[in-house]
Amino acid sequence: MDMYSNDEDAVASEKNVSSSAGEPLFFISAGDPSGDAHAARLVEALARIIPNARFIGFAGSKTAKTQCDVRFDLTQYAVMMLKRAILNLPVFLKALNQAKNIFLNEKPDLVVLVDFPGFNWQIAKRAKAAGIPVLYFMPPQIWGWGQWRIKKMRKFVDLILSCFKFEDRWFVEHGCNSIFIGHPFFEETRSKSVDVTFLQSLNSSESGVSIVSSKKNTSRGGIRYLTILPGSRNQEVVANIERLIRVAEIVKQNNSDVQPVFAAYKDSHAEIVRRRLHEKGLDYPVYVGKTPELLRAATCCLGVSGSSSLEILSLCKPSVVVYHTSRLEYIALRYLKRVKYITLTNLLAVDRIEGESPFYPRGYVPSSTAHTPHEREMMVCPEFISWKDEPEEAAFHLCEWFSDVAKLDQKIEQLTELKKAVDVVECPLERAAAIIKENFSI
Repeated sequence: MDMYSNDEDAVASEKNVSSSAGEPLFFISAGDPSGDAHAARLVEALARIIPNARFIGFAGSKTAKTQCDVRFDLTQYAVMMLKRAILNLPVFLKALNQAKNIFLNEKPDLVVLVDFPGFNWQIAKRAKAAGIPVLYFMPPQIWGWGQWRIKKMRKFVDLILSCFKFEDRWFVEHGCNSIFIGHPFFEETRSKSVDVTFLQSLNSSESGVSIVSSKKNTSRGGIRYLTILPGSRNQEVVANIERLIRVAEIVKQNNSDVQPVFAAYKDSHAEIVRRRLHEKGLDYPVYVGKTPELLRAATCCLGVSGSSSLEILSLCKPSVVVYHTSRLEYIALRYLKRVKYITLTNLLAVDRIEGESPFYPRGYVPSSTAHTPHEREMMVCPEFISWKDEPEEAAFHLCEWFSDVAKLDQKIEQLTELKKAVDVVECPLERAAAIIKENFSI
């Protein structure tokens, strides 16, 4: 029997999960790989304060390792492109019908959504039709683009647990119920156990949160690593791998002692990276499931935008973001993007500057998708969105940090100050669980 069953009747009869016996029943829906990881930790936090709680839902392998009965592996259908979403439409419709039956027959006490808005709006709609309250944990970043979706949030979601202060303000200003809880990535970095043996085997000059050179053990020595994160979705990896390799090559040419290393999310991504490296005659190491260790070993990081930028910030690692688009997408971003940056680290940084905002003024359309000189000046993490293969500018920043200790220290100090300012909730997951228990009388 497969780990995930699409036959809701068979699974329901086997598990007989019900809230009728005084056991609160939560339905979890998480479709993205990162969302699956956060959902798993939320389930564990809820189970600690509500020991008799039951959990069912749609998620991935990490949530399935908790006490949650995952009925459908939604993460294998995580998509970023309309074409792929359409191709998977029959699968999504079957899953939605399965959810509807669960809501009608098993009557969960609360539906908890984790990002993945395209699908989760439909889950929320069916939950509300069945009279079940809906909570959004790790809400989609609709404030960044597609702000019209706020109407769905107001209509279908009872409470939002916001990760950032600017996000919480935006939701409240737009008529939603929101509570700021902080971002779980910061808590995770503090509590996550790492493979110490593997980390030591890297013989890195770094082994954790970066600090300025004056506070380091100068006798440590070791290899300086450029840790590269190619993304958590297939489309991201395929679209960006060429540019990431080109940037790494330039850094290596200018700093021969630097070792580029790839931290792949899963085996299929690692195979894409290895194949392209082989075609170019390169032998950079590629690891799967070792991202926490490789980030701690890094002197600097290179990647595509995403929630990983927060994990990088939590370790105070100087980093550069590159993101490849089609020419049409690049032009469209000028009109669709409602924030000044695609990298969360930069949005958090600009939100702290007096008189500045992460958001463009209402109705404002920038003259170009490219950042203005003023926007570039405010960046903590240099980011480059382009439809062209232009690795030189991204590589310049990394080369500067690797070759100039003073510039590297300056960036580490900047990141340390930002982290201190935004990492203000000690245990976001415990706070989220407590809010859920209190607000929904569970």
